[in-house]
Amino acid sequence: MEGEKFVRDLEDGERVTITLAVVKKYGLRQYRSKFGKYFVLEAGDRTGRVLVKYWGTDEDFTERLYNEIREGDVIRVSGEYTSRGGGTIEVDGDRGELVKVYDYDTSRFLQHYDGIEDAMHEIFRYVEMVENEYLSRLLDIFFSSDSFVEEFRSAPAATFGPYASIGGLAAHTLNVTRACESLARIYGLDEDFMITAALLHDVGRIESYEVDTGIRPNNRGKLLGHTVLSYNMVEERIREIVDFPADLRDRLLHAIISHHSPIVDNVPQRIRTREAYILFYADMLDLSLKEFEMEGDEEWAYSRKMGREIYLG
Repeated sequence: MEGEKFVRDLEDGERVTITLAVVKKYGLRQYRSKFGKYFVLEAGDRTGRVLVKYWGTDEDFTERLYNEIREGDVIRVSGEYTSRGGGTIEVDGDRGELVKVYDYDTSRFLQHYDGIEDAMHEIFRYVEMVENEYLSRLLDIFFSSDSFVEEFRSAPAATFGPYASIGGLAAHTLNVTRACESLARIYGLDEDFMITAALLHDVGRIESYEVDTGIRPNNRGKLLGHTVLSYNMVEERIREIVDFPADLRDRLLHAIISHHSPIVDNVPQRIRTREAYILFYADMLDLSLKEFEMEGDEEWAYSRKMGREIYLG
């Protein structure tokens, strides 16, 4: 794989041979107008993802190949790349190749956030800034735990995109905390509360993913979602603090459980406080603006998150 291109280096119309990690399998399908089967995979490396469409010519072989491949497997693909729709490699069963690979370097597939040390230093500074005795104690329970800090600093914050990296959770959390601190000051809200809500709003992500050749939701992430997992983790720690004020507890947990509610239908609760609105917009602002930091030489790029081309120039 030495000298091999990455996804971000692929050029429209070229024939490529590239090593990718399988992120998602789509169904095996029958051709409509002729005999045979085909299937589609989503796969990628640390620089991006593409769809891999395998057009089988031998139905039995195609079915065996499809059944052999699992999410998380590494494959070598030879086919023609097209950039439309976010990027696709078309593999002809006669002329191309799609095989499993067993000898690979995981660093090809996992991005690491380079600024993790500085980010964690600033996060600890925010923890120390909080003066409210109950919120300070709550943050201390989390960030004085070596095991939590190790999980937090190595966790991703997404399965794809700018924060799909080792350390992505810390990077995202820091940006949201900065935004919440500023917005709290502008609108005259409790800065201690907003800093605490921002620092803890996504802690459930440390229990939400499987990380090997890629980043995928685990069963807890799929069944409960990171907002519920975050709520549960924070509520459990609050119960350890004697006389934690009930109103403060409820407002903090509300901000956490509802911080995706304007964009997701199946959430336990809708936003009902100013603080929760600020947390939501700070979170979405960071996730959305990061889309404009995609690498490449083109002025325009396709954002899977937004479902459209965006201007990078």
